Amino acid sequence: IKYINGTVSWRHIGFIGDSPEEIEIGLLSDADFAGDRGTMRSTSGAFLALYGPHSFFPLSSQSKKQTAVSHSTVEAEIVAADHAIRMTGLPCLPLWEKLLDRQCSLEVYQDNQATARIMTTGRAPTLRHVGRTHQVSVAWLHERVTGPDVVLFDCVSDVMAADIFTKHFINKDKWETYVY
Repeated sequence: IKYINGTVSWRHIGFIGDSPEEIEIGLLSDADFAGDRGTMRSTSGAFLALYGPHSFFPLSSQSKKQTAVSHSTVEAEIVAADHAIRMTGLPCLPLWEKLLDRQCSLEVYQDNQATARIMTTGRAPTLRHVGRTHQVSVAWLHERVTGPDVVLFDCVSDVMAADIFTKHFINKDKWETYVY
């Protein structure tokens, strides 16, 4: 309650300075690995925004505890990417295609190279169990990122906007780069 009372005046700040043709839909997903020390479960984070050369408008964000324990960072990241694309990114596309009056693609940003590789190749022999434990299909993720409606991009970890929804911040300077 103290946190809620102390942050009532905080607002997402967005600005649009581009034409609809220049605006893209960006989705960033991230995960911590075993961040909950009690259950050893990971946390998924997602951040959705419109952006362009002179635009940045946050649309949604989410922090969600994963439903099963992950065995690696890559596994936690795959689960986070699946949740972000399936529950946040793809459902917003029809709305923004209507509002922007054009075909849109979801630009997904991933800061873990191994996770991005699995998503683009569709191969993850060490993650055969994620379908049973997390109800995540690597084949489905592969279909999405190689299809026409989702484009996968590399993201430098220092600018991963979904970090703020998954990790504890102990460095004041790093926190301020996300807040301001």
